[in-house]
Formats: sequence, structure tokens, C-alpha cells
Amino acid sequence: MLYGMAARMPWSEDIDNRPIWKLWDEFGMKGGEMIGYWVGNCPVKTGSDKTLATVYSRKGEGALISVATWAGNDDQVTLDIDWDALGLDPSKAVLHAPELNLFQPEMTWKPGDTITVPKGKGWLIEIRNGR
Repeated sequence: MLYGMAARMPWSEDIDNRPIWKLWDEFGMKGGEMIGYWVGNCPVKTGSDKTLATVYSRKGEGALISVATWAGNDDQVTLDIDWDALGLDPSKAVLHAPELNLFQPEMTWKPGDTITVPKGKGWLIEIRNGR
């Protein structure tokens, strides 16, 4: 997701894209804007050169953030979010990683919380006002 794609089919017991596709549908990827970590004005930054974030934005409605690390161990990051660029209110926002079978457990953070990104892995994190 950091580069706008998921694993390719056919999936194996270890790779099943259906939970990610379901998340895409629920989030409303169609009509959103992808802003890669390599774009200078990406509205979410991790503060780490080994852990990167790409944003899928539905301005004013929500954002889906893909975070992945290439650090040699688990990395601790605090997301630096440009709330105005996303059209979201940080006082109402919740960062939520839904459970995705074989991909990630469910987690919830508040803006400013430290997020542990496991070595060689990442997170798909939704941000919505008052989620």
C-alpha cells in the first residue's frame, strides 16, 4: 500500500487480499487522492528515514495512512499530521488500525501517540473525525 498496491493473486494461506479490499471499499478509495511519502507536501510524516507513510485522502472525510518500516528493528514513530491539508480536526480525530486477517491486529491511537511499527511490517491506519 505504500506504493499503491497490494500483494498479487493468487494468494496463499499467508496472503489473502480480501480483508484489504474490504477496507478499501469501506474507506471509499474510489474518489480519494494518493499522496506518496516521496511527495514533498505529503500531509503525514513519520520523522524516521526508515519508516515511511503514504496517505490516501478523502479531504474533509478521512484518510487512510499506509506506514511501513525498513528499520533493522521495531521503530517507534509519532505521526506528524498536517490536519488542515487533510481537512480533519485533531481534537475529534482517532487513529484506528482495523483488524485485517493475516496482516494486522486492531489498534487505536490518539493524535500524538507513539506508534510501534514492527520490523519488516507496517500498518494501515484510518483517520476520521469522531470515529
